[in-house]
Amino acid sequence: MTGIQCIPIVMAAGQGTRMGGQIQKQYLVLDKQPVLIRTLDQFDRHGGMDRIILVIPEKDVDVCRTQMIAPRQFTCHVHLVAGGKNRQTSVQNGIDMAMALVRDPYRCLVLIHDGVRPFVPHYLMDQLMQNALETGGCIPVLPVTDTLKQVDIRGQIVKTVDRSQMFRAQTPQVFRLDLISQAMNHAVETGFEGTDDASVMEHAGFKVETIPGDPANIKLTTPHDLLLARHILALQKSGDPS
Repeated sequence: MTGIQCIPIVMAAGQGTRMGGQIQKQYLVLDKQPVLIRTLDQFDRHGGMDRIILVIPEKDVDVCRTQMIAPRQFTCHVHLVAGGKNRQTSVQNGIDMAMALVRDPYRCLVLIHDGVRPFVPHYLMDQLMQNALETGGCIPVLPVTDTLKQVDIRGQIVKTVDRSQMFRAQTPQVFRLDLISQAMNHAVETGFEGTDDASVMEHAGFKVETIPGDPANIKLTTPHDLLLARHILALQKSGDPS
């Protein structure tokens, strides 16, 4: 992408309470390497990223810089940014850093990604960036395969929901930097808090395209996810494409 800057904003500022245990999920070790480092390495090895912005808890910035980032010696420079009070303000901090780093936000794409999705494939990054360059915003999605039930507060089924137009959103969610910056500012002005970055774009009136995601691009949220991640890693090591 000649003349276009591409900057991943890796989000790892959460506390990871659903995983359990004393270690935050982004720092859990997966085959001798922290999950977060595996995620950063996926972007670093892509070869088309200008730099990486990593958003982490403020208390972890110094330790992460000296004990995790410095020893790895990434090809891309990794900028560490302290997170905010919630995910949306943390993303805003990452976007503010990106705005400070680039000359022309119109010619910059940001790939906002969960730090605990260590298996995002390069082909998916490429497709998302190409679509976002043309449309302004693009995210990966997977179809919902289970039957969906709307349930009331008593646990009784209200109705069965049509799943034909229902999809699960993944990351990275890729946007032109100038547009997502405008959308984030609009969210602050209107008091809107979205469940993901695409919802912030939608709230501001911007259209967001979708492309098929990748089933292996899982988010490590529960202990079961960690078991699945070990299985995926074993398959990758063996060269099994399944």
